Amino acid sequence: MILLDAAGKWSWRRLRALLRRPKVICTAALWALGLTGAVGGGAPRGLLQMAMAMAAAVLCDLLLRRLRRQRLAAPDGAIITGAIVGMVLAADSPLWLAPAIAAVSIASKHVIRLRHRHVFNPAAVGLLLAAAAGASESWWGDLAGLHPVYVVLLVALIYVVLWRARKFASFFAYMAAFLAICFAAGAMQSALGADAFHNPILNSTLFAAGFMASDPPTSPSRLFEQVAFGAAAASVSAAVYLAASGLLYPFIGLLAANAAYAAVRARRRVLQSAGREART
Repeated sequence: MILLDAAGKWSWRRLRALLRRPKVICTAALWALGLTGAVGGGAPRGLLQMAMAMAAAVLCDLLLRRLRRQRLAAPDGAIITGAIVGMVLAADSPLWLAPAIAAVSIASKHVIRLRHRHVFNPAAVGLLLAAAAGASESWWGDLAGLHPVYVVLLVALIYVVLWRARKFASFFAYMAAFLAICFAAGAMQSALGADAFHNPILNSTLFAAGFMASDPPTSPSRLFEQVAFGAAAASVSAAVYLAASGLLYPFIGLLAANAAYAAVRARRRVLQSAGREART
């Protein structure tokens, strides 16, 4: 067991090391939100949907790693993807839907790649495709259906995740840009712009900025790039939201920023390669 030492005894040192891992903290935060949303919102079926999506994501990830002859590793990213899929899809969706979308999300991670890294946030890909196919998405896991005071719990869990992942800059850039654009639209008498400061839009935006835009493999770690990434994702998201309303805006904005960041990485590699060649 991962928490047992060589003698088979409980190891607090290993537990502390495990709790330092950003993805473990993120998984725990998502489960805390899931439990709160399911119990507080009277939708315990959502927890079953969430667990099934996580199981499907893990199995798909392990299978595709095996088929690609990759070294098997802890599928922590797949667990997070499955959890997000289960928490965004409506809790009364058919039970086969969340596992299917989770599997599609993980498949996109293994198919759409630039060198050795996947380009797009897997959950955003799967959920956007699900919405395009007519699936109902209620975002029950962001606690928007509960009393507004629950936003404190959402923000607290996001803070813990961002603190461990060191992604505060992208979160604040996303929220600042999105709310600034919506405030400007509201000042010009846009009802959608004003609604962005209320639920369900506010909690959905917080959830997307905290748990999806901070995904390490598909978002930058450098401070300036985090700011640019968050602002770009938010700008596209706000434009889509103000043009079409609905709850698809975070996926489209995030995927656009993912693509831009992948292009930046590719250009950086080209320049580095050219620099090495010039020195030889």
